[in-house]
Amino acid sequence: MTIPRQIGPETGPRRALPDFSRSNATVERMVRDLRQPTGAMRAAHPVRTLVPAEAGRDIIMRCVVAAAALLLAAASAVLGVLLYLSLGEAGAPSVLGMLLLLVFGGVAAVLTLLGVRFVIVAVTTSRAAVEITDAGLRVTGGMRPRLVPWHEILAVESQVVHPVHWLTAALRLRDGSRVIMPAFDRHIWNYSQPSGQDIRALRGELRRREQAAADASPLPR
Repeated sequence: MTIPRQIGPETGPRRALPDFSRSNATVERMVRDLRQPTGAMRAAHPVRTLVPAEAGRDIIMRCVVAAAALLLAAASAVLGVLLYLSLGEAGAPSVLGMLLLLVFGGVAAVLTLLGVRFVIVAVTTSRAAVEITDAGLRVTGGMRPRLVPWHEILAVESQVVHPVHWLTAALRLRDGSRVIMPAFDRHIWNYSQPSGQDIRALRGELRRREQAAADASPLPR
């Protein structure tokens, strides 16, 4: 049994059922919009993601350096303790003995800080990334990601000295602050090399968006 789409001519051409064939395009568009990000989600959707060039090698090297520094720190601390015990048995420690204790203690402290620093940087390198989105740059490091809007970025700096990351790159904001980008941390042996292609790509993207914003802004009357 079929249901007529229209009621008979004696009652006029009234429709009994809607013509669903005309809604196919609307339904397809709705399904397509559900599959694609829209609005704020589309603005934060990454267009390109930049990661460390040699992340695996960097993590391994930093873990090796951290392990060596921590082992040397432990050895220095053990030697300091043994020296202190030997000086205590011999009576009052001499000036030379006190100096040796200070040296062993200082070396142990410095090597411990160095080892902890390399552990932190190794963990950060495993997560480091910079995502280029329509809303801005999403910078991921050791902590939670931060989205920096394009209009807040003044420049992309490639020669930034940081107490933990040492020589790295950063975003200089219009309020004078910086956002460190751990994805561009550099080793000691390539300090003198020029900035890489990814830094130049970020600078080019920043200039392009600044020009687009300037063109879109209304002219003053």
